[in-house]
Amino acid sequence: MRSRVAVGQKAVAKAGKAQEDGIDPAYHRAILKIALELKKPNAPSYDAIVATTIRSMKLDPVAFRRYLGENGARNMSLMLATARTGGL
Repeated sequence: MRSRVAVGQKAVAKAGKAQEDGIDPAYHRAILKIALELKKPNAPSYDAIVATTIRSMKLDPVAFRRYLGENGARNMSLMLATARTGGL
């Protein structure tokens, strides 16, 4: 029983830390999803993919777009360039 409680407490502690940083862990998954969508042949525009990802993942649009524009997504421009050239 103790190990289950301890494991549960560790998971809660990790989730709390992510929230303390102010970064929703779903943002990282969303960035990956955007990169994969950009990689597809005949992919729509970056803005269309971001809008679709926000809707499908039910993200806060203002907070997520702010995250994309700030240092939280430091490598976003590199990722975009790589996705567009087929280097992924």
